[in-house]
Amino acid sequence: MKLEDGVIGFISGFLNELSYHPLIYPYLRTSAEDPPQHYLHQCEVLARLALRNPVRVLIGDEIGLGKTITALAISRYMEGVGRVSKALIIVPRVLIPQWRKELERMGIGKVNQIERDNIEYIKKQGFPDGYYLSSMDFIKREKRIKEVLDVPWDIIIVDEAHKLGMKTKRFKEVGRELIERKPRRNVIFLSATPHRGDPADYISRLRLLDPYLEDWRSLDRKQFYELTHGAIIFRRTKEEINKIYEGKEIFPMARFYATVIKVRKDEEEFINRLLNFLKSKLRDLAYEKEELSERALPLLLVLIFKRASSSPYAAVTTLERLLLRRTAHGNLKELMHSVKTLLGTGYEDQEYPGRDPEEIMEEFLDATSSLMSERDREEMRKLVEMARDIMREGDSKLKALISLLDEVKEDSKVIVFTEYKDTLDYIMEKLLNKGWPEGSILRLSSDETADEKKFMEIRRAFERDPRARVLIATDVAAEGLNLQVAHILINYEVPWSLIKLEQRIGRVWRLGQRREVEIYTLFMTNKADSAALRSIYEKLLNLKRADLGARPITGQEVILYTETEDLTKLPPYVVTKSEKGKKKFFKVTEARLIETYLRKDEKGLSDLIESIIAAKQEIERELKSKGVLYAQKTREAIINTIAQIGFESHHDLMDSMKKLLKSASGFLGLRVLSEGDELKVIRGSEMPVAVTSLRTIYGMLLGECRSSSPVNLVAYGPNGRVLIKLVEIRDRRSGGLLYKEPIGIDLKKEKIIRGSELIDLISSAISNLVGIAEIPNSDISVKLRAIVINEFQKSCRELLSPIINYSRKLQEEGLRGPDNWMKAEDLDIRISDDLGSIQFIEPPKGSLDIPEEVKKEVEKRALEIVMKVERDEGRIPEVVPEEEHYDIRSVDPSTKEVRIIEVKGHLGPEVYGELTSYEAELAERERERYWLYIVYNIGYIVYNIGTNPEWIRFRDPVSTMNWEAFERVERRYILRPKEGKP
Repeated sequence: MKLEDGVIGFISGFLNELSYHPLIYPYLRTSAEDPPQHYLHQCEVLARLALRNPVRVLIGDEIGLGKTITALAISRYMEGVGRVSKALIIVPRVLIPQWRKELERMGIGKVNQIERDNIEYIKKQGFPDGYYLSSMDFIKREKRIKEVLDVPWDIIIVDEAHKLGMKTKRFKEVGRELIERKPRRNVIFLSATPHRGDPADYISRLRLLDPYLEDWRSLDRKQFYELTHGAIIFRRTKEEINKIYEGKEIFPMARFYATVIKVRKDEEEFINRLLNFLKSKLRDLAYEKEELSERALPLLLVLIFKRASSSPYAAVTTLERLLLRRTAHGNLKELMHSVKTLLGTGYEDQEYPGRDPEEIMEEFLDATSSLMSERDREEMRKLVEMARDIMREGDSKLKALISLLDEVKEDSKVIVFTEYKDTLDYIMEKLLNKGWPEGSILRLSSDETADEKKFMEIRRAFERDPRARVLIATDVAAEGLNLQVAHILINYEVPWSLIKLEQRIGRVWRLGQRREVEIYTLFMTNKADSAALRSIYEKLLNLKRADLGARPITGQEVILYTETEDLTKLPPYVVTKSEKGKKKFFKVTEARLIETYLRKDEKGLSDLIESIIAAKQEIERELKSKGVLYAQKTREAIINTIAQIGFESHHDLMDSMKKLLKSASGFLGLRVLSEGDELKVIRGSEMPVAVTSLRTIYGMLLGECRSSSPVNLVAYGPNGRVLIKLVEIRDRRSGGLLYKEPIGIDLKKEKIIRGSELIDLISSAISNLVGIAEIPNSDISVKLRAIVINEFQKSCRELLSPIINYSRKLQEEGLRGPDNWMKAEDLDIRISDDLGSIQFIEPPKGSLDIPEEVKKEVEKRALEIVMKVERDEGRIPEVVPEEEHYDIRSVDPSTKEVRIIEVKGHLGPEVYGELTSYEAELAERERERYWLYIVYNIGYIVYNIGTNPEWIRFRDPVSTMNWEAFERVERRYILRPKEGKP
């Protein structure tokens, strides 16, 4: 075996086993274009869950902390160890594009989306192994749930799990049928708002994950909530990521700016007339007894308000559609439900059967146009005329937007959110007419997302093309885009729901954002926007007057702003009421806020907001006093958790892997360049490749394994031997693999070497390599075996302690029944055969010359030792005459294999072989038959100094050792390292 083949074989064998590590396997097949990065809070979850069987947890991190990637990393890891082959991901339909993108980033290219059109075909195929993606509201239907119920899903991931409210059909069909009744199934819930104020609702979702829990009333106490942390719930905030987990500003500052724009008289008159018209219709409703009017009209009026106040162009298109009096819709009840959902609190609540929201809204306008009287129609015509006049004059909000965009620096990217395609068209046209280059502004509405190729072109342009600076998008259409490339967000309309605002902010203020985030909302000084500003934004966002250089926005009166901390404390949109002595929670939607304003003016809106604030304060007091969502964390405890799987952090792992790449580069034909913290690698005449991910490093290091047997490296270093072993942890009940890790065992120090320490040791050995030796396999002692088992048992107990304590203490309190989940005693820890070894030897010291008589004694002793080794191993050795240019001929009596052995002895611990030119020629000629034994520390026998003699042997040393020629009186060859080069 050639030296480079042995080194590559050693590295490949080690890395192949290391690749199944929880911090490595999920990231090895990620997208080359946009690979997800490691973060400490994600490593913590992977470490905690690696050994659990089953995994049943709620990841409740704040928006923007990468919950999707965390869940997929868990699933990918379990896939690697053979625990997951069939995965079902259930999400709101609007999030399907985002999940498709994240699946692609994690290297899961083939995803089966379960839909009405293909479910029969998938059934006939027997639901083949792979990842399946389904809309939450599609799968909840009775017929559909039956079709997936009996599929042996290995893992189910539910995004926006708070939508499994305890009184919903989703809770009954998806929650109970797919999850609660399958307690051995792996399940991950994801939600940025896991607790929405109602403890019964929150605990009901936890009981889906843990069906052994008792009734929620007995669980709604501090003791229960404290035990859930790290056991069945993980909740981290942006502030914790910055201050505790990463210890640096991973999330930059974010500021919200309320930009107030003075309206012209005609604009103010338009809004006043619109409000008067809508309010009069609501007053008339008191005299209406017809069901359609009672239920549909308030929704219609809210929709008219939102669209007409979005832009004068949207006002014209909306009102003109109503004037057409189209045919009523066949199933108005279903249509009203869809519109109610679209006018809900936030876009994540929107579920629609694969249809464009704009189409649903337009159908609703058509279906309800008959509710407008002739007098109403006349009023709408006047409003249309007023809106057209504003457009001709140029509306103030659009001018303000253009002014703001003109001031944005060239290296910044901006996303402008509007709710309506009509307004998007209007903004695009005006910007292009103002001379903005066409490639600098991108649009994204349902028109573009309907064409996947077009959508991908827009996505790539915004993410990568520096000329594409502004994206104007609707909420739903922008799903799936990597919006961290933008750090400026502009809300063209005023979101009456701060939850919608929070969701939009979370699209840019998330992992990967490197610049301070600026969020602008454009408020007009008309009655409606002013009411929203005073009643909603000033009260809920703690707005302050900006004492800073304001941007020169046309007609601007003032800029109000709020700091980062206020953006992370937005309230749940609920109010509480007492009914029959019981506290009940009621959701407050954006539609309800607007309807309240239309019915009761600003005073009514303000009162409703005060109710939300009161509910927020009450909920916060309760959550804090009971420790529902937050548990004290320290960086030391987090590092200790991750250290149980061998690495202290993702940085620790990456640093050690980079060292290995540097040390092995010479054997792999690579050249490594260091530029500060960045590494670049050049292969031959190819362009340099930046080392940015584990995937890149593995791709460079993992060559073809050229050895089927363990490779034994010999390297200069402190004298001793390290065996490389594989530890496997299995579930004793099923024999299924849970975890495996290659470790080093230092035989001399009786020490276990893991993680980055082991990788660094291998890097050092390769940098100081002597060669590849033939060393007999040797098992570890009973004592060392016990040390390994005990250390891994300790790590397992530490990793499983939250779930073990949770289960035990709740059972002791009678709050939880016995379960059949895996216990610590069910773990079976096994130690495999050798993966290889590293023999460290002392480097040569001082002169190579020793007295002739001592030299002869050393050679004699060395020959005796080698003869004994050969005999002990069953061969028949004999010393040959000196003129043969080698020392021993050894024959295996069973195979007739002949060994030609050269013996070199040394007084001290130095290991090297000095060959004459005749000996070197023989070594080159005989190759595989030629063996070089080096016996060292013979001084112990000769002078009774040092330690017992040791020996090491190399087969075909010309190939397996570094060697170089030097001149003395005659040409001789010394075999030793060449500064880490092969």
